[in-house]
Amino acid sequence: MARWVRPALCALRLWGPAVAGIPASKLVEAHGSFASATCTVCRRPFPGKDVWAEVMVDRIPRCPVCTGIVKPDIVFFGETLPQRFLLHVVDFPMADVLLILGTSLEVEPFASLSEAVRSSVPRLLINRDLVGPFAWRPRSRDVVQLGDMVHSVERLVELLGWTEELQDLMRQEAEKLNGRDR
Repeated sequence: MARWVRPALCALRLWGPAVAGIPASKLVEAHGSFASATCTVCRRPFPGKDVWAEVMVDRIPRCPVCTGIVKPDIVFFGETLPQRFLLHVVDFPMADVLLILGTSLEVEPFASLSEAVRSSVPRLLINRDLVGPFAWRPRSRDVVQLGDMVHSVERLVELLGWTEELQDLMRQEAEKLNGRDR
């Protein structure tokens, strides 16, 4: 399995929240990110940490230039998805494997993305519950692992022979976080 999963993971993109060690060019954050923020009036960009600091002390973040409200660059219900999301939907028909982790697959457009890969492409769902097309229209090459997410991902990493790499990555990220706390 590692023989064909590793190239597939490296070739396309990761859809969802930021993950340590994934280059920004390979990441599509469909619901945005708290890493950055934008003034709703003058559109001036701000670091997300500045906005977060204001929110954590119960203050509405304001732009120092125009006094407009500064909003994290996240997508609220009913708002348009980021352009980057729309640009990379073309990745799905090119995928060799699709990994889906921790989702209800109920809200569009994510609900239909699992159907966007070719029917011959293996889809792996790691989730607490059986959801979406995995429940009502499974494909012959689907693989489902239900239960605890952490243990399921650890098991997948072990099966792929990536345990040492994952431990190194976790150690590096812990060191970064510890460095920020000082």
